[in-house]
Amino acid sequence: MPLATVGRIKLTNEKLDGELRQALAVLALGHATDKKTVTLNFTGQGKRPVQVGYVQQAPIWKTSYRLVLGDKDAPFLQGWAIVENTTEDDWKDVRLTLVSGRPISFVMNLYQPLYVQRPVVEPELFASLRPQTYGQDMGRANLEFANKSMAGANLAQANLAAKAAAEPLAPAPAPASASARSRFLREATDYSAATLQQGVQSAAQAANVGELFQYAIDAPVTIARQQSAMLPIVNGSVQGEKVSIYNQAVQAKHPLNGLKLVNSTGLHLMQGPITVFDDGAYAGDARIEDLQPGTERLISYAMDLDTEVAPEGANKPEQLVSLKLVKGTAISSRKYERSQQYTVKNSGKKTKKVLIEYPLEANWKLVAPDKPTEKTRDLYRFAVMAEPGKPAKLRVSEEQVAEQHIAITGLDDGTIQYYLSAKVVSDGVKKALAEVVKRKTDIQTLATSAQQLEAQIATIGQEQARIRENMQRLDKNTDLYNRYVKKFTEQEDQIEKFRGEIRELQTKITAQQKSLDEYLLGLDVT
Repeated sequence: MPLATVGRIKLTNEKLDGELRQALAVLALGHATDKKTVTLNFTGQGKRPVQVGYVQQAPIWKTSYRLVLGDKDAPFLQGWAIVENTTEDDWKDVRLTLVSGRPISFVMNLYQPLYVQRPVVEPELFASLRPQTYGQDMGRANLEFANKSMAGANLAQANLAAKAAAEPLAPAPAPASASARSRFLREATDYSAATLQQGVQSAAQAANVGELFQYAIDAPVTIARQQSAMLPIVNGSVQGEKVSIYNQAVQAKHPLNGLKLVNSTGLHLMQGPITVFDDGAYAGDARIEDLQPGTERLISYAMDLDTEVAPEGANKPEQLVSLKLVKGTAISSRKYERSQQYTVKNSGKKTKKVLIEYPLEANWKLVAPDKPTEKTRDLYRFAVMAEPGKPAKLRVSEEQVAEQHIAITGLDDGTIQYYLSAKVVSDGVKKALAEVVKRKTDIQTLATSAQQLEAQIATIGQEQARIRENMQRLDKNTDLYNRYVKKFTEQEDQIEKFRGEIRELQTKITAQQKSLDEYLLGLDVT
């Protein structure tokens, strides 16, 4: 019978039929993505209320800020939490707690049975052989022990995150769309701190949870399904100082308007965008990273067109600092210098504090100024006060001392003469170099003599080739033939003499080269 035509199956054995239907229900629930069946068993006796909590996947809540700047009042910061209800259920009077941090979370399939795959072992042909066991390498054991320790720490943090996440999930504030935001900017006429503070009050209480940070929303939250909401969590004055921030890699001509923001709210400020209003008008957008209470960050929100910065670089020739000879090696220390001058022109009406960012490189030492105003992982920051109509200048100078190792035998005559005339080179080093030059000159003189003898032998060989060619055309009884034979014999004697002299020169060259090598290896002069 085709199974496609079967509408219902029931086993006649009631016990087997019950087990089959239970197994099918478990498999069906394992494939379901929106619903799971959980059976809870409670020990003890008596009727009592039971509260069940669970963790559900939800979008990460986000933050958005408004920052109001003014010449008289302190900066005013307003923060909103954006929470989204992406479920199919309405949230009504939900107790909401927002947790900020980086909890460890993952998904694991607990419905599918897992079986350990066992290897297939072929039977042994020899009964005398028995399975062997071997001890573990101690270095590997220590590494695994350290890994288990790290895994334990991660598990503890994951448990903490799960505990915080077990709090009832709250509705998410609805982010303003682009059109709503533009409408807000058109219709609003007063962006002062007092107006914003009167219109919105913070609805959250902040508290630390281990290494996490949470905002507990005081009033119950109601958000319909597939909707979002904006909940105020920060509403108060902060510490800050207006600055202009210049980085040549960001903008070569103009700095950026910025603020040195101090998180004096006592709250953990989660990363997010900041809309900045300056003197009652929209000034630009900025972005901050996570800010712990009491920490300080720079933010920039617009280009400062009233201020112009002109950088000009300069490099000086390298300078020899010292030279020492150690075991056949010349170790020279050379100093390199570079500088960058910045000219700041302020065309505005007020004096500005300009922070100039300069790259920090580990191999270069800062010479001037003595120390930077601020120092980050990869940047120096120097503060320059730029008055209107008066150019302000800043010169940043750096130096680097690098060592160079060269075999003394590899130094050419020009380099050696440079070292001999340098004032920073000690008399001991100059004396040793002069001795090296003398010994190398003696070896070169012997080598030149040997080369001259080789050249003479080559000339004689060419002459003998001519004589052989002429002798082949002459009768052996002629006088000319006998003269050629006599001359050929004299040349052979001369070649043998030259070869002997070359062997003596090579012996002297070898001896003097060995003596030079021993002298170089014994050098230790600074």
